Amino acid sequence: MANTLHLFLRPGLKLVKQAGGLHNLVNWRRSILTDSGGYQVFSLIHKNKSGVSGKITDQGAVFRSPVDGSYLKLTPEQSIKIQFDLGVDMMVCFDDCPPNDYNNADLKIAVERTIKWAKRCRLEYNKQIKSRALKNKKPGLLAVVQGGNNLALRRYCAQELIKIGFDGFGFGARHIDEAGNFLAKALELTAGGIPENKLRFGLGIGRPEDVIKSIKMGWDMFDCVI
Repeated sequence: MANTLHLFLRPGLKLVKQAGGLHNLVNWRRSILTDSGGYQVFSLIHKNKSGVSGKITDQGAVFRSPVDGSYLKLTPEQSIKIQFDLGVDMMVCFDDCPPNDYNNADLKIAVERTIKWAKRCRLEYNKQIKSRALKNKKPGLLAVVQGGNNLALRRYCAQELIKIGFDGFGFGARHIDEAGNFLAKALELTAGGIPENKLRFGLGIGRPEDVIKSIKMGWDMFDCVI
């Protein structure tokens, strides 16, 4: 698992390309999956109480670099292009990752934006496959199901993403609430709404006890900083 935004900032795409891709840079011959950078944008914008770190619009996200403070722009198309440049085996769509305690109106906006961005990611993915002539070696593309702790929105988001068509689907945002409670209902419902022949990716789930609970619900893959 590698982090798209952090690799874009340091060491940068130029160095990764010079190395012949991320596999060569880190000398890893097995699969590599990259996230979209969406959660990092969430951390930089939503967790900044002063509200000066950036903003999210329908076009994409504008935010301050945690490296040098400069303003950066990240769109669904750019996120997909970066992941192709890294040369990975699986990549994740850029999504609008809202806090779980958002009100339902704001959660709905984030869900609709996530669906629209997923469509744009799919279109860009198809363009990159064609331009790079990767028909026989396509990387997997996963979308992210958002909706906070609103079960109806989680169900709706999953259904709309399935219509677009992806190789797998992730559980977006935190899998715990602000008090640290495991969001069992949201995780179970989301897993149940994903076709059995698709990968289920529990983003951010890392505690052993949470991994075990999630596996029993049907989640297949996990990543976490811990």
